[in-house]
Amino acid sequence: MPASLPEAGADDVLYLVDLSGYVFRAFHAIAPTLSSPSGEPTWATLGTITMLQRMVSERRPKRLAVAMDSVAATFRTEIDKRYKAHRPPPPKELQVQMARCRELVEAYRMPILQREGFEADDVIATAVKAARAEKLRAVIVSADKDLMQLVGDDVVLWDTMRNKVYGPDEVREKFGVPPALVRDALALTGDTSDNVPGVPSVGPKTAAELLLAHGTLEGIYQNLDKIARKKLQEALREHEAEARLSQRLVTLRDDVEVDASPARLVPGEPDAARLRQLFTDLNFTRLLAGLDKAAGAAGAGGATAGAPGGKAGAAPAAPAADVARAYRAIVSEAELEAFVKEAKGSPLVAVDTETDGLDPVRAGLLGLSLAHRGGEGVYVPLGHAYEGAPAQLSLEAARRLVGPLLGGTKPGVVGHHLKFDELVLRRHGFELGPPAFDTMIASYLLDPEAQHGLKEMAQRELGATMTTYEQVTEKQRGKQLAFAEVKVEAAAAYAGADALLSLELCERLMPRVEAEGLLPLLRDVELPLALTLNDMELAGVLVDTAALKKMGTVLEGQLVELEAKAKKAAGRDFNINAPRQLEVLLFDELKLPVVKRTKTARSTDAEVLDALSDQHPLPAIILEHRQLAKLKSTYIDTLPSLVNPATGRIHTRYSQTVAATGRLSSSDPNLQNIPIRTEVGRAIRAAFVAPPGFTLLSADYSQIELRILAHLSHDPEFVEAFASGDDVHARTAAGIFHVPRGEVTGQMRRVAKTINFGVIYGMGDSALAKRLGVPRDEAAKFIEAYFKRYAGVRAYLDRSLDEARSAGGVTTLLGRRRFLPDLSSGNRASRLQAERVAQNTPIQGTAADILKAAMIKLRAPVVPGARMILTVHDELIFEVPAGREAEAGERVKAAMEGVAKLDVPLVVEVGSGATWAEAHG
Repeated sequence: MPASLPEAGADDVLYLVDLSGYVFRAFHAIAPTLSSPSGEPTWATLGTITMLQRMVSERRPKRLAVAMDSVAATFRTEIDKRYKAHRPPPPKELQVQMARCRELVEAYRMPILQREGFEADDVIATAVKAARAEKLRAVIVSADKDLMQLVGDDVVLWDTMRNKVYGPDEVREKFGVPPALVRDALALTGDTSDNVPGVPSVGPKTAAELLLAHGTLEGIYQNLDKIARKKLQEALREHEAEARLSQRLVTLRDDVEVDASPARLVPGEPDAARLRQLFTDLNFTRLLAGLDKAAGAAGAGGATAGAPGGKAGAAPAAPAADVARAYRAIVSEAELEAFVKEAKGSPLVAVDTETDGLDPVRAGLLGLSLAHRGGEGVYVPLGHAYEGAPAQLSLEAARRLVGPLLGGTKPGVVGHHLKFDELVLRRHGFELGPPAFDTMIASYLLDPEAQHGLKEMAQRELGATMTTYEQVTEKQRGKQLAFAEVKVEAAAAYAGADALLSLELCERLMPRVEAEGLLPLLRDVELPLALTLNDMELAGVLVDTAALKKMGTVLEGQLVELEAKAKKAAGRDFNINAPRQLEVLLFDELKLPVVKRTKTARSTDAEVLDALSDQHPLPAIILEHRQLAKLKSTYIDTLPSLVNPATGRIHTRYSQTVAATGRLSSSDPNLQNIPIRTEVGRAIRAAFVAPPGFTLLSADYSQIELRILAHLSHDPEFVEAFASGDDVHARTAAGIFHVPRGEVTGQMRRVAKTINFGVIYGMGDSALAKRLGVPRDEAAKFIEAYFKRYAGVRAYLDRSLDEARSAGGVTTLLGRRRFLPDLSSGNRASRLQAERVAQNTPIQGTAADILKAAMIKLRAPVVPGARMILTVHDELIFEVPAGREAEAGERVKAAMEGVAKLDVPLVVEVGSGATWAEAHG
């Protein structure tokens, strides 16, 4: 079973918080957007203290200590002066916030463990030893992998930012060895973020294999001659001193002279007056309001256990799973009027819709659920039809009564996936005011790779198990019920929970979003973007279905020709769509090398076929056939079926919470995968047409990711190339090939372009050699020459990787973040992939944020009658009245280029035409 936390409020558990680690992590993981009225930086302070407050409120620890690093150098620098020596001095902003966090912890009256000359990890190890001596369990609140060597049956490590608990099994999964061998694993692999050398060429997987075979680092060196891999044996022998030095550096000291006796580590009563002053000075309004609320509850005889440092004996608030929740249906105007009157006095109201379909452009409204206070959710049925169904309100009555409640700014409208509900309600005559909070988007911003479904979030965050759609529409007489056939009472419990739990999640997540510096991104980008996307979905795009049908006939003929060509290359007949037949043909008959394997067979996927294309003509033919067949089935055959009969247009759906980078994704159809440079891709885009009297206008950011890289790296030559309007690919080619600028050929420029963009995605010499069709050593020389010319880019990529390892993830310029636990994975492939993502996400994510900001800015028509209808990658497509193209293009270009201020100019290329292909150029 996965590791879990001990029961909340248990007497035999000691919580140990790595405060220094959390401040440092928050400093790098949260965008620096918050400061006090006096100008003091506060983003890391607020993030850390909110985490601490939430942890104490949820876990109600009876024993607790906060560990902090030594301010002065530690004993490890005496062992090796290189230890952490590559790190620059901590920024003043970090020092200020570290000191503030200590001040706040002292005001909360939490015991602090700190000793000059030692790191927080050593203090925690000492406290764990003391807890074990008294048969207590321990929870280490940290994300530091070094502390995993302390994990055992009685000790878990809890990464609160990812809500991940590590027990012995999780540690073994991460390192490949049990906790007792983590120290030796780290000694072998080293740690670049701390300048621990380790043994070159020994990665986590090799380290685990060695330790499992020989027991310990000492056992490895006692059995060095038994290691079969000679190069590995030589590396271990040559670097034995570094391995043993590394072991000393990563070993946690558990004999630090601090009073870590569990009896002393008990939180006291918070100094409310001091906290109030600090929260006021720092402008922590939400924490200040929570303090006042707690004081009011205490004055009324209520419990205060939810506040950090609350009395150990105070009665705790009920866990979310135990909260009483009631649901009811509202079927009369008088009852709904009374509910609305009461809800108008609340700060927030949650709304959710029940529909007869999942396409918001087509779905009918069956009812809506509402909640404005804890404990109650209501459902207003509008279209339930079954024998004995009660009379229900008309849609007109619901609009008249509920419309004013949802159409203003107070109460603030919240929900889960409000984008869907807003579009459904808009189509049925309701107008929602600016959304105040969306729990699905909040979850996505807090951790883009978590599960963002309402039911998963309710379970994860509230401990609440929700009824599923399949359960409420259970089969009757062998037939699945439609939701309109579900009895109103059952529908009320199901739908009312959607609204009520959305409200509870909002109240739970809103402080976290604010504390972690994500509120501007939510409020200023994602929430208004949802309204813009709904405008586009509702508008749709016109498609020439006759042209698609004609194109399909042509492609059918090309596929037949490719199939015949493949059989000729194979020398016999075979089923081109049968992977097993192709596997036998390629590897058994043609004797081509096996590139990779699946669990059950030798792979014949696109990557394999591409790798084999230079050894035999058949793989390239198969690859071309597959690509053509996929485009035909995905777009040419499918697009006509997606035309809405009521509008005659296709209404693609955009999602904000799928791509971890922040990029938008689309479905039905997915427009992101239409090839840009192929003949078929252009033909598909040519089928997207302007209606009579209109022209399509395309506005596309030029080289936006390279421009963002120039801004982030501050490389002087890279910046100057864009600032001067130079051809950056030609300039790069001149440097790589060591030729004067005037002698750069088209082929040289193409190579340079591949490298320029490859750098963003962490392309190494092997991948570059494959892409360019050159030997690997030649590709390595290209990369070396590139980084010699753009040394600032190399420094930025290295720096960003170091910061990602320290913070556990990366952020964009606007504060969007992504966690990357695989940066310390024992699997080399996973680790390298995480490193590539760490270097790419700040660039790609910032590009996504800039495009989103531009879309919001361009929501209003740029000229009368114009409207934005599509977005793909870095491109926006508009329908513009014929004759207004030039005027519209100038306004779109100015808006997109002026939406962000970088060290280099943003450039937008604008084109227009009767089809998307013509407009894009």
